[in-house]
Amino acid sequence: MAEPKVIRTVGICGIGQMGAAAAVSFKRGGYQVLLWARDPKKLAAIESTLESLDHWLDSHVGGPIQEGGVIRRVEHLEELDRQADLIMDCIAEDFSQKVDLFKRLSDAVSRDAIVITTTSGLSITKLGRESGTALQLAGTHFWNPPHLMPLVEVIRGEDTPDRVLDRVSEVVTSIGKVPVRVNLDVPGFIGNRLLHAVWREAIHLVQRGIASAEDVDRVARLTFGLRLPVMGPLENMDLVGLDLVKTIHEYLLEDLSADQGPLQTHEQLVRDGNLGVKSGRGFYDWQQRDPQELVERRDRQIVRQLAYLRENDMI
Repeated sequence: MAEPKVIRTVGICGIGQMGAAAAVSFKRGGYQVLLWARDPKKLAAIESTLESLDHWLDSHVGGPIQEGGVIRRVEHLEELDRQADLIMDCIAEDFSQKVDLFKRLSDAVSRDAIVITTTSGLSITKLGRESGTALQLAGTHFWNPPHLMPLVEVIRGEDTPDRVLDRVSEVVTSIGKVPVRVNLDVPGFIGNRLLHAVWREAIHLVQRGIASAEDVDRVARLTFGLRLPVMGPLENMDLVGLDLVKTIHEYLLEDLSADQGPLQTHEQLVRDGNLGVKSGRGFYDWQQRDPQELVERRDRQIVRQLAYLRENDMI
């Protein structure tokens, strides 16, 4: 069997939050990064964002994993198509746009370069088959904020070969992330299925008048949320005792939300234009709160939590 091709050059398509963070992460892993965007003006203006992100990581997390990495902006996708050993899609979460992008990577496909997509829930199988990249495509779901969150879900499409999944997992590890393989291509993969189950029940509690949004969030943050970095839900069940958990499920599960679509309260908020931070109001009045302060507190907490987990060999 031929040795797997060494991946030295990574092409990144898209310069939103995910694309910028990915570019810096690969640079700090020692890779040569080619960064492309459809809008040349936005591409030209991205330098300050990249530098700021890199400096923030230096100050709060530490230096690069591997020296020698560089980021080079390219205006033409063809250059990235010809040179990249691995191409990462960070464009909008739109199926047709992603398929169109992959279809333009004819040189990469002919060279058997690896293609990865950062979709948070689209089918890897369908993306690969529609675009002709099925044998080279894997999903890599980075979590927000992508420059800090340590875990990446690596998703196998129905046609993804083992060698591709192995290689992608190795690359993810090389930039300091923890790869977790998702062996079946299901909507939402692992993390988003868990997260949206919690979100659905949180909305349900507010909708039924059981508690305010503030108190639902307070309970989540100050109870089971505090345990999660150290103890996952199945570990917790084992600790409690599966017989006791079964007894609780026999009376509790039937009262939980089982809605198969957005709940009424959620639908009403959207109809009224209350979309959250972007509109100034959602479950909270964001004209009375500072979302940037919340994000900064979140990032500081993640840095502290990661330091603890690393000190205790839990990552």
